[in-house]
This record gives sequence, C-alpha cells and structure tokens, in this order.
Amino acid sequence: MITSMSHIELDDIPYSVVCIDLDGKINSCNTSLEKLTGYLSSELVGENIEILIPSELSLSHVQHRKNYQRGSGALSSIRNVVIANKLQQHIHCAIKVIEIESGFIAYLDYSKETPVSHSSQCTQMMLDGIEEAFWEWNIELRTMNYSAKAMALLGYEAEAFTGPTLLWESHLSKADLDDVYAQVEQHLIGNIPCINPTHSLITKQGVQKWVTIVGKVFEYKNGQPYKMFGSIKDVSESHHLIAQLKEQNGYLQLAEKLTVSGHWHLNLVTSELYWSDGIYNIHGVTAENYQPSLDTALDFYIESERDTISGHINNAIKNKRGFYFKSVIVHSLGKKIKVESLGEVELDSSGDVVGIFGVFRDITKSEDVFEKLKLLALVNYTIKVPIFFIDEKDNVVYQDLSPQMGNESSVLFNYINFSIKDYIHYKRLAQTQGQVKQSRISFDKYNSVFDLSVTYEADEGIYIWIVENITDEFRKDQQQIISNRLALLGNTFGNVSHDINNVLGVALGATEMLEMKFSRGDQDISKYIERVKNAIDKGKSVTERLLAFTRKPTVKVVEFDPIQDIKDNQYLFKQLLLSTINFTLKLDDFICVIKFPQGEFINILLNLMLNAQDAIRENGLIGQIEMAANINEQGRLEIHVRDSGVGIKTENLSRIFDPFYSSKSVNKGNGIGLANVYSTMYKHNGEIQVAGESDLGGAEFTLIFKCKILEQKIKGKKNTKTNIGIEGKSILILDDEASIAEFVGLFLDSEGAITHNVSTKAALLSLLASEQHYDIFITDMILPDISGREATELVLAKFPNIKVYSMSGYIAEEDKSWHYPVLRKPFNSKEIAEFIKNN
Repeated sequence: MITSMSHIELDDIPYSVVCIDLDGKINSCNTSLEKLTGYLSSELVGENIEILIPSELSLSHVQHRKNYQRGSGALSSIRNVVIANKLQQHIHCAIKVIEIESGFIAYLDYSKETPVSHSSQCTQMMLDGIEEAFWEWNIELRTMNYSAKAMALLGYEAEAFTGPTLLWESHLSKADLDDVYAQVEQHLIGNIPCINPTHSLITKQGVQKWVTIVGKVFEYKNGQPYKMFGSIKDVSESHHLIAQLKEQNGYLQLAEKLTVSGHWHLNLVTSELYWSDGIYNIHGVTAENYQPSLDTALDFYIESERDTISGHINNAIKNKRGFYFKSVIVHSLGKKIKVESLGEVELDSSGDVVGIFGVFRDITKSEDVFEKLKLLALVNYTIKVPIFFIDEKDNVVYQDLSPQMGNESSVLFNYINFSIKDYIHYKRLAQTQGQVKQSRISFDKYNSVFDLSVTYEADEGIYIWIVENITDEFRKDQQQIISNRLALLGNTFGNVSHDINNVLGVALGATEMLEMKFSRGDQDISKYIERVKNAIDKGKSVTERLLAFTRKPTVKVVEFDPIQDIKDNQYLFKQLLLSTINFTLKLDDFICVIKFPQGEFINILLNLMLNAQDAIRENGLIGQIEMAANINEQGRLEIHVRDSGVGIKTENLSRIFDPFYSSKSVNKGNGIGLANVYSTMYKHNGEIQVAGESDLGGAEFTLIFKCKILEQKIKGKKNTKTNIGIEGKSILILDDEASIAEFVGLFLDSEGAITHNVSTKAALLSLLASEQHYDIFITDMILPDISGREATELVLAKFPNIKVYSMSGYIAEEDKSWHYPVLRKPFNSKEIAEFIKNN
C-alpha cells in the first residue's frame, strides 16, 4: 500500500494520475491527466475533484465523498467510471483509488476501443507493485517506457526514459533473450496468463544481477495486443543464496568422500530409503545396480547384528527418539567393515513420525587404532606410567584409556613442567620421525627429571605422550655416584699419600747427596740429578691422576702413546687394589699412538679394574687381575682386562652395559660405571667387547682402538737441541719463583733465545720502561703483587703483537676466557720444548 507520494515522480507513471486532499481538493496531477482532460495543471490544482465529474453526477459525488469512511477499502478495487474533460465531453475510464495519509491518489486508464471492464490476478499484481521498477511496452511501435527505478536497476541515472526495446535487450544474453520472447509469444496467443522469467543481466557498469520480469497485456487495439505493462525485480540475493546451497551440497559430497561417510533418509510414508553417494561407496555398490530398501539394506549387516539394527529403527518410530549404534557390514567384495550410524526422527504437525534422517560412517581405521591404543593403555596400567592421547588440535582424547588415577592430573602441562615451545618442538619431531624417545630430561634445571616418549599416529592424527617422573630414582643414582667417587677418592688419597712421601724422600735424599758430592769436588753427579728429576716427574704424575677424581676432566682428544700411559700409571692401578689381589701387565713390544681423551683413557681402565676387583670379591679376597695389550690382525690396538672373579652369565651379557643394570651383590654396584665406559668408547670411535669367561676363570673386557703404529726409536746419542723455532728471539719471563724463571730462561737460552727474567711487578715495569724490544712473553698466572692477566695487559700495551704464553700450577677448571696457551706446572725441559713447538 502506498502511503506517501513525496518520492514518486508522477510523470514516470504511464497512467493519468491525480492527487486529492482530505477535503476533495486537487493537489497535483501528471501530464498524462492534462492530455486526457485538456486542463492544465495550474487550472486543476486547488479545485474540487468534481471539476472532472460530469455536472449531472457532481452533486451525488460530493455527497458520496463526504459520507466516505476512510479505511473501509471501498475504493480499492478497479472500477469503470465516466469523467468530463475541459469541453465537458464524457470519457470512459478504468480507475483505481489508493488511500494515503494526506488524501487519495487516483489512477485512470483510458482506452479508445473499450473501457477496462475486467480485473485479473496479474493486473492486480501489476498495480499493487506500482512502487517497483516498472515498464510499459508499445508492441505496435516497439518502444518501451522505463520508470526511473527500472533505469537505475539497469545502471543508468534514475530518470524515466522512453526508447527502443534494444536498450533492455542489450543487457541480456542471446539465450536468455530468446527465453523471454518465447514466454511473450506464449502469452500473446493466450497459452499463459503472464510472463514471469528469471535471468541474469549485466548492468551498464558490468555488474551481474539476477532479475525476475513480470508482465501482461493491458491494452488491445483492433482486437490485437497493443501494450504490455510489467515490473522488474532484483532477486540477486535470493539467487546467490540458492547457489550457495548448491555449492554447500557439493561440499557435503566432498566431505563424505574425505571422511568415508554418507547420509540416508527413510520415508515412512512411502517406505522409500535414500542413500547418498558416500553410503553406496561404503557398501561397494552403485545407484545403477542397487536400489536400497530397509529389508535389503539389513542384509549387508552380519547376521548376528540384523535384529539389533531393526530394533533401533522400530524403537525410534515407537519412542519418537533418535539412536546411535556401531556395527559390522559385509562389503560387496566380501571384506568386513566397521561402521557407525546416527539417526534422528522427523515429526509431522500432528507429532507422528514420518521419517528418519541419519548419517553413516566407515570407522574401520579409527577402530583399529583405538584397539591398539587400548592395548597400549593396558600395558601402561600395569606399570602405572601416565599416558596422554592428544589430537592435532591439542585436545585430550581417549581419556578413559589413560592410567592416571586419583589426584594425578590428566592434563599434560600439569604433569610435566615444560613450555609451549618445548611442547611444539616434540610434536614436530614426532610428526617427522614417527616416534621420539628421550631419557633423563629436565625442563627446570633438574628439579624434576623424566623419561619421555612421543609417538605420532598419522592415520588418526593422535600424539601419544608417555611420561614417567624418575626424579627420585635420578637423585638416588646421583647420590650413589657421588658416594662411589668419594669412597674411591678417599682410598686413592690414602694410598697415594704414601707414594708422595716416597717421592719427596727420594728428591730430598738425592739433593743432599748432590751437596755432599759438590762439597767434595766430585764431578760424577749425573745419576743424582736424574734421581731428582725422576722423583719430580713421579710427583707430577701423582697430582695429575688425582685430578681425575677431584674434578670433571676437560674432554680433549689428543694423540698419545697408550702403552706408555699404562706403564706410567701401573702404580696407581696397584694402589687401588686390595693387597690380596695380584696385578700383572703383559705388553707386547711395540710403539703406537691413538687419538682419544687421555684423561678418559685412564678412567676407563680404572673402572674396569674396580669392576674386576668387585667380581673377585664375590668369591673372596684373593684373586688375580691381568692387563694385556697387542695389535690385532686389523692393525688395531687391543687392551684386555681379565680377572679370576665370578664371571658373567651368558643371559646377562647383552645387558651388562645397560644403565642401572648390575649383576653384583646389593650395595656393591649401581650399573653406572660400565655404562659410562661403553658410552665413552663409542662416542670416540672405539669399541668394547666382553666375554663371560677368560683364561683366569672370570670375565674378560677388551678395548679396541684405531691406532698408528710407529717404528722403533733408534738408540744413540741424543741431540740436546730441539729446534723449537725461537733462535734469536727476545723473551721476557715473569714468575715469582725465581728458580722457575731462571730454569725456563736457561733452557730457552740453550735453544738460541735471548731471555730476561723478572719476579715482581716493579721489575716488570722497569723492563717495560726500557728501550728493550721483546718477541715473546711468558708469565706465571698467580703472583703475590700482580696477576698474569694484569701483567699481560701491561705488556700488550707496549708490544701489541707480542706472542704470549702462560704457566700455572693451579688445578681448577680451565678458564675459557683466557685465550693464551697454558703450561701446567711442574714441567721439565722436554715439556717446555713441546709446549712452545705445538703452540
């Protein structure tokens, strides 16, 4: 219903229109009315409507107008009336009056041939839609009147336009235009009451719109259709909605393929069963060779399940409730498939069940994975290790399978205190490798320690986290390691203290003999000097070996003679053993070198010796340990450690190097030592083998190293000059022990260098203030009045390119911020030469 004319251009309307206020006075009219009546608009505005009524009907019309009750709808129908033009000629018209808030609007349609005397559904629709975009087609002249809104819909300015039909035809495709004219032809011959096509058009701006065109003949001339009138409506939004629904249906079919699923519908009124393509695929049939029905569909289920499935259907109809079940069907090729189905009932307006709609899914893979997970969880239930099943979206699934009990958290992050970054890292590793296992890891500086395994099940997109908190076990092991080391250290110090006293006794005695010989003028003193040197070398060896027990050695791979290393340390092996255990060495006559951490080499042998002693003590206190060395057929060095202990049982040989495994009696071992030996050997390209029995009766361990066999040294007179490349060099030496500074200077002088020795900061500054140039600076690290660092900075300030060496008797961890070579005290002339030559 039109309520206002404020936005309507009257001249756009292809009828004669007159607007009347509530008092019956004319407010306005359009040009069509002026042409029909012969009055100008200015002559009509302000006059009573009766100016257009024949004089003989004027009084009755005034009375009718005054008695008219607004809202009664009496004027809403189309009626035939007679009006009078300016010449008082009678004109027959069809009229429709519409009530508006300020009065009335009258639409008059004049036909010279016949008055409009009928009303139809299409005409009513046409006139009721007067506010829509509309058009009028003069069939005879092939011209079109377009309303302003019709022009706007086509993409032009919103102004009424009269022109050829070519205007609107140019906006439709040929196929759509042919369809429109086909409907027009059917309407003109009376086969259809009106035209009503829906097609797409392209606006002037190139925008596609979908429109519905409604039209009907409303004027005839000489018995032939003369004019058509109609509207055009933009239905793009509803068309796009329909297109989206079709697209979504396509997505549904795609989803069914990807998830191996489908949907079905049972019509209880017609007893028809519908299957989607997905369900046909699951059963291995096609719509062309199989028509589903309730009875034949049940035949696919294994026989023991058919009554149960039928019961679900009957109960749904009876109780008006949906259902869910899992079952097994037999594929057309004979294989069994696990399936699940969900059904919901459809009710009519009376509440009766008229149909059942459901979804159907192949769950064979997921069920197989679920069974595997259940088995995994069952294993973990027996050992009470927490297990977490987490999907791709980080949701916990299969929580009922996890063995977490009581107050234990079922949330992974509440159980193991790692970060989101750590969590994502392990997920990516598991996805790439399939499974990740790590032992003794910690994310909080070893406040808590875990064994962790993450397995990725790609078929189901599930991560299986198995997490065991081993903090207590880890701490006990560390305490045991510390206790063992302290016990070994105590035993070592007790035994070695005696050896140190012997070394000092030898040195002191030899020195006194030198004094006596010197006072007598005796020149044959070389053997006493050699004794002092040997005593000092032994003392140095003792202190170096103690470092292996007092601190973690720096793992540095060097080239050395392992046989000489064994010979130099045999006294240490003997001192570690009980006095009732006989230790012997059997070394072939050869010289070789290996590349291996030298400190770890002795530690490995000590571990094997202690292990052999424990094996002997299982039988008693008396026994024998033998260490032998030889070159095998492959040219590799073999070192054998044999004992007369209890040996190792065959069934235990494969576990002997496992961490925490020990075949010893309670409190005699924790399984750490041999595991560390195994790890160190293989980390540095060595091998270790074990035999349960040996020639001595007990076990035999064999260490195998890659080696370089050297020629025997040629005996003869030694060349006292070592050619270390310092001839003619000026060297500054700083050490608070004047004897050490003098010794170093004397040796370097013998090698052709020019040396200056100082022992204090003041003496150093005095030399630096002179004009003397220095090529090399050798400094002690710890002095009473200056440190080696400070001294080096002073020297570098004057000589930026000087070569710096240092000496230290300090046994603490190496200082990684000190970038200059360090010669460990005590040292001899040979070690000084090798040190300078290698650095």
